[in-house]
Amino acid sequence: MRLTVMLICSFVLHLSLLWALLWAAPAQEVQGPSGTVALKLGQMRLATEVTQRQSAEKPAEQKSTAKPEPVAQRAPAKVIAKEPVKKQSLKQQVAQVSMEKTQPIANEAVTKPEAKTDSGAEASVATAQQNTQQSVSEEPVLIERPAFASPPGAPVYPELARQRRQQGTVVVEVQLDRTGAQVLRRLLQSSGVDSLDESALNAVASWEFLPYREGGRARLSRVRLPIRFSL
Repeated sequence: MRLTVMLICSFVLHLSLLWALLWAAPAQEVQGPSGTVALKLGQMRLATEVTQRQSAEKPAEQKSTAKPEPVAQRAPAKVIAKEPVKKQSLKQQVAQVSMEKTQPIANEAVTKPEAKTDSGAEASVATAQQNTQQSVSEEPVLIERPAFASPPGAPVYPELARQRRQQGTVVVEVQLDRTGAQVLRRLLQSSGVDSLDESALNAVASWEFLPYREGGRARLSRVRLPIRFSL
């Protein structure tokens, strides 16, 4: 600072001297400043520039050295208690234990009906076997020579077939029950003439049979009756 003040004072003195010289000899030619004066002027300009730079750098340094403003810190996040999770896990454990306890009961409840169904299946199989045995034993027995309760009547020869000289043999199968009554009649072999077949079936329908016995026990039976129509 002293240097600057001295430079400024010397500059002012030089200016005042130059001003006095100009007023004292106005008609004389003004000569340029001497080398020493010019050097001093240059030094003064440099000094002023240095002072200006220093003055400009000081505020920058002050700004740079200024303490940064404190940054607002965020409040730490609150830790959420995990007690409900523990409760849920305990509930889940209890539920799992209860499920494990109930599963054997459910399995027992399922296995019991299976045992019942097995016994029922065995019973049904046994009954089916009995039924099949009964059905086999109850099949009508084929008799070669049937026993008649009364002499069978002769079939009627159709008049039209007689006129046409139609002949043939009809075989009728009759199924009898345990009392000897007819249950079913069917045409086993046709003569080729409808009138002859119908006459044979009508004749057999009026015949009476005795029941067939085997070992002292009456059984179902069936007979095949050949009826011959000839002229």
